[in-house]
Amino acid sequence: MTLSKLNQHGQKMGRKGRETRQKIMDVALSMLAHRSYKDLTVSEVSQEAGVSSSTFYVYFEDIEDVLFACVQNAALDLGELEEAINKEWPLEELTACVQQFVDIYNRLWEKYRVELRVRNLEADQGNLRFLNIRVETTKDILQALGKKIAQINPKLKYPNQIAIVIHAAMASIASQHDIGVTSAMRQTRKQLSAGVVEMICALLTG
Repeated sequence: MTLSKLNQHGQKMGRKGRETRQKIMDVALSMLAHRSYKDLTVSEVSQEAGVSSSTFYVYFEDIEDVLFACVQNAALDLGELEEAINKEWPLEELTACVQQFVDIYNRLWEKYRVELRVRNLEADQGNLRFLNIRVETTKDILQALGKKIAQINPKLKYPNQIAIVIHAAMASIASQHDIGVTSAMRQTRKQLSAGVVEMICALLTG
């Protein structure tokens, strides 16, 4: 996946253009830390970024376009996670390998919390380009995890489906606020992630 090197007029962006485009993206993400992305307007983001609305439209069609570019940026940073899932998981080191995988996943969510939440919300609401980028950026992880599950525990009949369930649980936990998940038993992300690690290890060795 590569980011666009052209602006909305089809012109190649130079250093100043790339910096302006990135500044608009950074400002939008900063504003989203404290408010809903549905409330953002082009004029507000432009004013905060110190550019005119006409300059905004040189680089983006609308607010959704800015957010999609931010999501694309986050999607480029999956190398460490892919490396963790694709390396060997010897049984004698299984817990440590699974822990590393879960920890890296959680760190990515910490780094790109706003982008990933926007991606998932838009994808869940049927926005096709956000849905497509979610599929594109998770399919390799899911396939690798399914393959890992089948390799370590060939007795399991549905390794790919189990991989999807595990990933969904990890995403749900990682997206929660650090104070904990609201439920009958309030648990922090750290506590719930420990449960995910134990669950995966139990599945693989059961």
